[in-house]
Amino acid sequence: MKILVTGAGGMLGQALIPCLDSRGHEVIEFTKEHLDCTNYTLVRHTFNTEKPDLVMHCAAFTKVDQAEAETKLAYFINGYATENIAVCCSALNIPMVYISTDYVFDGEKGSPYSTFDDTNPISIYGKSKLAGEIAVNRHLNNYYIVRTSWLYGPNGKNFVDTIYNMAATGKPIRVVSDQFGSPTCTLSLSEALADLIETNRYGVYHASDEGVASWYDFAKEIVKDLNVEVTPIGTRDFPRPATRPKYSVLDKSTLNYTINREMPNWKDSLKIYLELRKVANQKFQKA
Repeated sequence: MKILVTGAGGMLGQALIPCLDSRGHEVIEFTKEHLDCTNYTLVRHTFNTEKPDLVMHCAAFTKVDQAEAETKLAYFINGYATENIAVCCSALNIPMVYISTDYVFDGEKGSPYSTFDDTNPISIYGKSKLAGEIAVNRHLNNYYIVRTSWLYGPNGKNFVDTIYNMAATGKPIRVVSDQFGSPTCTLSLSEALADLIETNRYGVYHASDEGVASWYDFAKEIVKDLNVEVTPIGTRDFPRPATRPKYSVLDKSTLNYTINREMPNWKDSLKIYLELRKVANQKFQKA
């Protein structure tokens, strides 16, 4: 297919594009500098010119805490810009992929959320991403809404790199132990997305790496080969502007049935990422 990717310079975009390339798709890359998705006229002109078979909308406002102070900007990018993409896709009969988040749920269920559960976001980030979902559903019949969680990967600021860099200082690390989810690598998510778009089975999906962890569990796994202490703390001991769900694990049954496989375990994905990180650092040091 000829696939147009927005947010091509972001962490997910940079993992997704080579994945799509490797499967023989023709990928049209647009970073935020080259396609302002909040500009409807520009989006419409771009789609008319490029005539893609599919649009994968990865561009987003992802700064969860900052969204609490920049509410209008979060909604402008995650809601209004997504509606621009959806309207243009609808006008030209182009299917769309929208990347959403586990933060559309409030975390009170206490068991994995299915795609059929009611949403109830408790942060501006979650609410603005849900606004994008609503826009896609309003304007399109042929779409994939894919919710994921706790993303990390190459070429982007993420929790894994933050913890690893803190560990390098040798100082103790304090991490929240009462919020639970599924860490997900952009590399494994990209493979799942590439599988999904080949099915033509449109709908809402959950795609995260297998397994459940707290942020504390995640941090301990990141530094398990390093001589560094990780101390568990409660959410109340680490106040943040945005409220996070206590338990935002996603039920991936619908995805598993559709692509006929399961996502890798989060520990396996993390191990691969840490190895890639090590190789990249070695190359950088030699250069």
